[in-house]
Amino acid sequence: MKLKSFEIKKILIPIDFSETALLAIEHGAFMAKLNKADIILVHVLEHNWQNFNIVAPEIKFEKPANVLTIIEEKLKIVAEKIRKDYGVNSICISSEGNICKEIVQLAESENADLIVMGTHGASGFEEFFMGSNSYKVVTLSPCPVLTVQSHSRRVGFSEILLPIDNTGHSRQKVAYTIELAKKYGARIHVLGLLDEEDTQDLSKFNLKIEQVKEFIEKNEIPATAEIKVGGNQAKNTIVFAKQHNADLIAIMTDQEENFTGSFLGAYAQQIVNHSWVPVLSIKPVENPDNISWTYPYN
Repeated sequence: MKLKSFEIKKILIPIDFSETALLAIEHGAFMAKLNKADIILVHVLEHNWQNFNIVAPEIKFEKPANVLTIIEEKLKIVAEKIRKDYGVNSICISSEGNICKEIVQLAESENADLIVMGTHGASGFEEFFMGSNSYKVVTLSPCPVLTVQSHSRRVGFSEILLPIDNTGHSRQKVAYTIELAKKYGARIHVLGLLDEEDTQDLSKFNLKIEQVKEFIEKNEIPATAEIKVGGNQAKNTIVFAKQHNADLIAIMTDQEENFTGSFLGAYAQQIVNHSWVPVLSIKPVENPDNISWTYPYN
């Protein structure tokens, strides 16, 4: 069966000139070179610009009118370095407003195929009530989002973790993951996640996981498969990633049917905020039964 092509021709990278943003640029530029894609560098200046020097103290300015000019100059420097180091075309966009809203709107208007952005993670009060900016973008983005934490210094993917739970939309990411694995020459580790109350379906679930593994291998991608029953699924995923030296985790954005980014304990939120390796978050298709590549097995 023919897979839907996950073509990456435009990569949008929001930057605030922080350490994780610069790491996101490295990951995004490498991916752009691999896919012969263009890069869109974006900086969004929040309305409360007075706090900007706290977020990015390396940028100095005297008057508010100078802020966007200085930002645009720094963006041009970054774009030129990307062109020099990776041979990738880059354009720069600066705007003012709500960070998450502006990024999502730009991804739509620029027809971005992928957003690559750094995340500082979130915990405690922030995770319960707001979540990180990255998580908010992940939940609202019209395209897949690759989030990168400060630990993600190794560029490129060789071991991709593909968690699969018992929901139908969880399997939609199989095609995307296969396409990435082909590009990077990576192996895929399928991790079946089953709740303890669903153990009566263990044999059926095991068959599904094996079918996913077989489908991956039919696409000439090496794969492994394992099932974890019970416990915190996000924690199981992160621990498994460390044990198998995974350098990418592929998830769906709505494991918890909550698109506000404020539900503590949600699988996707915990993974995006706490994973030490990059996370590819994919928005589910509303009517998967109408798309054959979504379910490559019975």
